[in-house]
Amino acid sequence: MSQSACGTQSSRDVFRYTSCGFHCFDQCVLKVRVRDGRIVSVEPDDTIHPGVAREGEHPPGGLGSTAMVQYRPCAKGYAMVREIYDPRRVIYPMRRAGKRGEGKFERISWDEALDTIARKLVEVKEKYGPYSILHQPYSFLGQSSFPLAPWFGAGVAGWGAHSTNGFQEPQNWVYGKDLLEGMLRFGHFALTQDETNIFKSNLIVLWGLNPVSLMSSRVGHNLLQARERGIPIICIEPRYTPSVEVLADQWIPIRPTTDVAMMIAMANVWFKEDLCDNDFVEKWVDPEGLAKWKAYVLGTADGVDKTPGWAEPLCGVPAETIREFARLYARSKPVNLSVSLSMGRQFYGENATRASMYLQALTGNTFIPGGTAAAELGLWWGRTGGALPVVDWQQADWEYVAPVLLAMYKWPRAVDLREKLDAGEISTEEYNNLIGNRADNPPPHIQLVILESNNHVNNLPGMNQTIRAMKKVAFTLVFSQFAGSPSARYADILLPQIYSAYEGRNGGCGLLWPLFTTTINLGSHFIYRQKCIDPPGEVRPNDWVWTQIARRLGIVEKYNPRMADVPYEKWDETIEEIYREAYDTWAKRDDIAALNPPGWEEFQKKPVFRFPLEGDPYYPFKHEVEAGLNPFAGTASGKIEFYSKVLAQGPEYLRTHEVPPGSGKCYGAGNLPPMAQMTLGGKDTFYSEDAAKYPLLMSSPHSYYRVHSWLDNSPLLRNDCYRHAVWMNVADAKARGVKDNDLVRVYNDIGEMIIRAYVTSRIVPGTVAIHHGGWYLPQGGTSALMPDGVDGRGAPNLFTHEEDLPNTVVGTFPCKGLVQIEKWRGAR
Repeated sequence: MSQSACGTQSSRDVFRYTSCGFHCFDQCVLKVRVRDGRIVSVEPDDTIHPGVAREGEHPPGGLGSTAMVQYRPCAKGYAMVREIYDPRRVIYPMRRAGKRGEGKFERISWDEALDTIARKLVEVKEKYGPYSILHQPYSFLGQSSFPLAPWFGAGVAGWGAHSTNGFQEPQNWVYGKDLLEGMLRFGHFALTQDETNIFKSNLIVLWGLNPVSLMSSRVGHNLLQARERGIPIICIEPRYTPSVEVLADQWIPIRPTTDVAMMIAMANVWFKEDLCDNDFVEKWVDPEGLAKWKAYVLGTADGVDKTPGWAEPLCGVPAETIREFARLYARSKPVNLSVSLSMGRQFYGENATRASMYLQALTGNTFIPGGTAAAELGLWWGRTGGALPVVDWQQADWEYVAPVLLAMYKWPRAVDLREKLDAGEISTEEYNNLIGNRADNPPPHIQLVILESNNHVNNLPGMNQTIRAMKKVAFTLVFSQFAGSPSARYADILLPQIYSAYEGRNGGCGLLWPLFTTTINLGSHFIYRQKCIDPPGEVRPNDWVWTQIARRLGIVEKYNPRMADVPYEKWDETIEEIYREAYDTWAKRDDIAALNPPGWEEFQKKPVFRFPLEGDPYYPFKHEVEAGLNPFAGTASGKIEFYSKVLAQGPEYLRTHEVPPGSGKCYGAGNLPPMAQMTLGGKDTFYSEDAAKYPLLMSSPHSYYRVHSWLDNSPLLRNDCYRHAVWMNVADAKARGVKDNDLVRVYNDIGEMIIRAYVTSRIVPGTVAIHHGGWYLPQGGTSALMPDGVDGRGAPNLFTHEEDLPNTVVGTFPCKGLVQIEKWRGAR
């Protein structure tokens, strides 16, 4: 917004409060200035400490006393408003007018769109059966997110999650805990910490984590406060990131996919120099599993002593650095170790995530003030689970529960391989094994794909496989703000998508993640997102869309009885009445009434409720420790387990059994080791057979200027602001005759793109990086690898493989790929 538009307050100005509600999970507070029905500015949080620029010592006692701080938005939160008024925005329903992928559409009415969708749902169910409809992005954790599934009687559920499987599953094996399951069910977030827990640490280690770019400003601010208080911060990762630049006392560069080698070598030092917390280990670590892992680390099991000297050629970190860091770590208790989820998003990533948990256990840091259980989420999940206003939508009892028939991110593979199953080229058992389904389960037959509030075509690993899947199914329905987005281009029916932060009421009816709707929470607060403006054109809330489809299917009174007869003109007003009812009920709860919440009218003036954080900050398992409970009662031994007896049963067991039983999770046949170890080989690692042809290991870190792929087309966050390019080390670029800003061809066996090079010493040799979320935009000719056109923008998932047989399917969302780069000498 221009200075003239918003620099002076007008008597016509109205202020509303909302939150982004997107996938960064920070839920920052946006103060929105509206004038004559149009947003003229987005301003920072003033619901607490207004006018205080630096909150470190405000109020008296500082952050460590209350943790009640402002939630200030980042560049993405401010830039989002420009997309609302983008002339390219989809503002009415559209129907495909060309081939899938061409992005050609024609305008249709809402009645025609809704009638078509309802008819296709019925046709696909009748022809292909109940396991033929897939709704994404949240058909995971054993549920289907298809809003109408319980009463329409069709839908497929998946297990696992987009981002967290590489951590979530190891947490089950090691701690007997499921972090994400607890979060989504509003249980206690046992493995997390309050942000102010870092102030009780003696050493903060950010392993692969870049909070300055990835999290809200307050996280980086708190870490900076910790450093200014004398708490050293060490960053370990392949790139010299903004977090390294701003926060780190030391940067330890490391080769991607080799973190576990360094961790093993650290443990080797501790075992030999008696630096473990022996009292903690004796009480809380399973001795049988520890003995097996110790034998591996010291080489008594295989004859290879895993010393820092052994690790140096693997991970690229000098042996002396590993040795001295290990000693510092062991002597700095409490150590606050936060490990990036990206560590689990690679082949054999479960090894490193498990090993990070071992490090904290061996040094007694797992559940003490200032310590962590080794998870990225520790820096930013709150602890207010179960304390939110919850709407009773009065839905009918479920008549159908979608079965878990695949690992949720394997759905493109399930579609792509189905024709081989139907032709008898592979057996049902083989098909199920490839998609993470138990061998004796019925196979899914996905023929109708619904992509709502996501960009799966762009953001799943193995993008060309996802494109093939979108072309093969009988019908595709996509909700999107822009017809040019990669997923929208493959839609049969394209529906406009509201910006729920500003434009209306996605009330949360039937959603698996109601915390992302009107009442937002993931910190020690919640926000009631107020409607700021009316959406343009014929844009409608998603809840309204599903209610109209439910009416056509004859199930509206079961799906959304409270809104079934509400005309669109009264929709937002009715949603607000329902949320007021939920708020009033919540405020009367004994545990909430004691906090003296304001009445609804007063609350609406600044609709943010902060939960007091009295006493010591929360640290992992604190509630169980203080109650005298065993935090690890979920494991077979009742202790932290370094060795999984379930995984040790081998491929045949994993092919035919769920882990744990009843979860729907079937890892498939493979060679997942029962304990953390350095595994050579595999897909998309330095030790793959493919490295001879594709010697550069690409990583795809998140960008400061996007949330996944959202905002990649924002004019505010491109060009002068952000150059989307492939990062190359100076040595790698020189060897290929590439200079900074040259066009280069990046390719491997499954993808190809033409993109600019960013030549820098800020990344380790042999490694390149293309930031996650760049849109796949064909801008050149086609090729054998790229039948829909060679990418000219830079979508890194063109190079990531989603499978690495015979390894298991547990490691979700691989974000790395081996590539080769050459200077591009053709036309753009």
